[in-house]
Amino acid sequence: MYLLYTDASGTPQLSDVNSRHYVLVGLGMHEGTWFALNKRLNRLKGSYCETGRDFELHAAQFACSINEQNEDPNFGDLSWTDRRSAVTAIRVRKIAAETTPEGKRSRREKYKRTEPFIHLTRQERSRLLEDALHLVSGHTGIVLFGEAISKSHPGVTAATKDPVHQAFEQVLSRFDAFLKRKDDWKLGRAVNNGLLVLDHDYSTESAILNQFKNYRDSGHPWGKLEHVMDVPFFASSEKVCGLQLVDICAYAVRRYLDTGAKPGSHEERNFERIFHRFDRDAFGKLHGLRHYTPSGSCACLICQQRGHAIAVIPPAPVTTLPATAPPTSSH
Repeated sequence: MYLLYTDASGTPQLSDVNSRHYVLVGLGMHEGTWFALNKRLNRLKGSYCETGRDFELHAAQFACSINEQNEDPNFGDLSWTDRRSAVTAIRVRKIAAETTPEGKRSRREKYKRTEPFIHLTRQERSRLLEDALHLVSGHTGIVLFGEAISKSHPGVTAATKDPVHQAFEQVLSRFDAFLKRKDDWKLGRAVNNGLLVLDHDYSTESAILNQFKNYRDSGHPWGKLEHVMDVPFFASSEKVCGLQLVDICAYAVRRYLDTGAKPGSHEERNFERIFHRFDRDAFGKLHGLRHYTPSGSCACLICQQRGHAIAVIPPAPVTTLPATAPPTSSH
């Protein structure tokens, strides 16, 4: 049995300018890999929090600014306990300063999201992201599948498919093809099956279930769904290691593309930590990740490997004219 944990980064709403891409990533692994992965993740989280505490590894909650930390110029020199106390005290004052119940409630909700990470500096939280990506990168047996949809693509703006439907279709079919490819190499041994585990998202859950049922009954655009069994299971990411790690992967892909896929950037380095984990065939051809953007409009690493990148025109050769000899005098 292979498990596929899936989670999205960015929003599918075209009107939301805070994310230029909607990215869905699936983290696949054999069932026998789960115990080691869970142990490694717990050990990683334990090195970033006080004894007796735990947190959900969720990029949106720690890969952000925590402004209260900047109000103490010596914040980085404090102990974790004192950092937490300092930020908490500032937040209590700001909540009390709100003049309406709605304002107080909104500020409490905002602070609740980042509360598990207020003892970590911005540099430490950046290192937490890198260490989580390293965990995925170095864990034998993990294979990734993903679809990164540019929300400015004409095919999306024409509403031929909504991003959630398209991304799920792509990731699911690639996972099924991966399982089929593994079975094609077997010599009469047991068939590999797959099971989907998705993070809870009540806004898309019913649509995903209906889409999956249609694929089970009638197949997807590239054939029958042969190896993915049962129905997708929706779970809370709070206690599921695979969902927490795939959240980090989806975030890294989206940030790389949203910031323009700049060569040498911090976002590119993070993306490169996991890029080799996306599914490839025996010849190294990339199958597990696509950047859905007009062909020839992008120079990101994904488009380069898939052969869709913008053409780079080499500079014209410089022609050096031979020096002319000075005119000779005639007498």
